[in-house]
Amino acid sequence: MNNYKNFKDDGLTADWLRDNGINVQTFASTNAKTLQAQQAATHLLEQHSAQLDNASKRLLEHFRRCYADNNKRGKITDGLCYSVLNLCARVKRGLYKQRRRQRQAV
Repeated sequence: MNNYKNFKDDGLTADWLRDNGINVQTFASTNAKTLQAQQAATHLLEQHSAQLDNASKRLLEHFRRCYADNNKRGKITDGLCYSVLNLCARVKRGLYKQRRRQRQAV
């Protein structure tokens, strides 16, 4: 019974990681900031691509290509990660302001 529960939990964890754009095999060896940036990039491209301009989309696609390549993943700098995370914060802040304006208008 316990083995089945562990197997099921491992499957659920792998599904969650895959849904957030994170490679399951390299999860343990990847930098934490890189994982956060990958999750943010995946979320922005899937959920909020309408709010992004072309330069932002290119930045996110470049980051995702670097993350997908085993050789380039280790060379991802903190600066690139922070660029993605700052972009994510900017989009979320804009969405919050937009929703707040809509609530106040009602």
